[in-house]
Amino acid sequence: MRGPRRSHPSAHTRALTRRAVLTAGAWTAGAALSRAFGWSMQLPSVAGAAPHVIEAPRLFDGSALVVRDGARVVIRNGRIDAAGAASAVPIPAGATITRVADGTILPGLVDCHYHIESDQALALRQLAHGVTAFRDPGEWQEMHEPLRTLIAKEGLPGPRLFLTGPHIDGDRPAYPEDSVVARDPEEARRQVHRAVDEGATAIKIYFRLSLACALAVIEACRARGVPSTAHLEILDARQLFEAGLTGVEHVTSFGTSIAAPMAAERYRQAVLADNGARRDGRYALFAEADLDGPQARRLYEVVARHRPFVDATLAVFEAQPGDAVPKGSAITAATRATGFARMQALVARLHAAGARLVMGGHTEVPHAERGEAPWRELELLVAAGVSPTEALRAATREGAAFLGAGGAELGAVRPGAAADIVVVEGDPTQAIARVRQVRAVYAAGRPVDLDRLRTR
Repeated sequence: MRGPRRSHPSAHTRALTRRAVLTAGAWTAGAALSRAFGWSMQLPSVAGAAPHVIEAPRLFDGSALVVRDGARVVIRNGRIDAAGAASAVPIPAGATITRVADGTILPGLVDCHYHIESDQALALRQLAHGVTAFRDPGEWQEMHEPLRTLIAKEGLPGPRLFLTGPHIDGDRPAYPEDSVVARDPEEARRQVHRAVDEGATAIKIYFRLSLACALAVIEACRARGVPSTAHLEILDARQLFEAGLTGVEHVTSFGTSIAAPMAAERYRQAVLADNGARRDGRYALFAEADLDGPQARRLYEVVARHRPFVDATLAVFEAQPGDAVPKGSAITAATRATGFARMQALVARLHAAGARLVMGGHTEVPHAERGEAPWRELELLVAAGVSPTEALRAATREGAAFLGAGGAELGAVRPGAAADIVVVEGDPTQAIARVRQVRAVYAAGRPVDLDRLRTR
């Protein structure tokens, strides 16, 4: 989901970019550890600093709302020293205290699908919105150097970067600038090893890659201990899950898995002939798909056996009945809206079958302002039938798990975890829109200057 790089748009002039084909630790430095273990280094914290205490009525620990009537979290040296009911967690001597009178303490949000493009400052704006870690699933690592430099220059406490390097695609790659091409399985394996050696923490398969090459990527990722993920349009997700694929990007990756065989093959051939056929084709394919049919039932059975991660990125596909038809589209607004409604319904079915949902904002989406895509994604997951608590798990515990080894200390508020924390007003387990009301953010135990970064 890529295209020509651009300067970042204003709220009023955001144009369709290469990503819009879908709709119409801070420093991965510390190369030795990244290369050896495939994870981002911990953000710097101030060793020996006085402990800091956060108090609010409620605590969501990454799995559930565990405290409802008085919570306290103690941060020391970049980690969570204690967390729980205030009555059971004493305030250390000399601690500074932040209180949010009607707040909920959450783990920092993990955005599993973020495209940096040329808008380096957007990651900082999203940090002020509670996103303390993100994965860019398909970009040369060099493209993140300006962001790393900006973070270091300004002495910022985050965000944490998890990078895949360029995605691995087949002949006639969809986005040549952001891809490496694998012409056979051996070349695919070599591309995986090269990327991991250079610090990649996951590998992304792109949709023109052949089945044999995709299987080789999955095998090589397993050998290197990093997650494999995929954007699929042509291959069948069921086959790749059976082979060990860790997760999938985009709900539309399931289109050929749920459509009737003749319709799926027509779509495959159209996309093989023209990458742009996806713009209308995915909505038309979903609009006609039977979510209770034999193909869909086979998908649910595979998902139940393997419990893959699913990064639906609903926000980038959002098409509501009143939306204007994009320029050049040959299908009606009603078909687009019906197709999107089926996409949402499929996410709920996959979740019920055992898929591990994560949150991927996709950076620039049609129904959200700049930096607000992760919030919109959570709202759409809930609108699809996922509970607010389950949506919060997707953005914290499950997102951290999908990151691989480097996410082991993220996505949770518990003793010993990294002190990446968000405090929001109200109770987001009752109303997911409360995630928009961010009152405090901590990255590696350090407070984020919200007023400053919200203007980036």
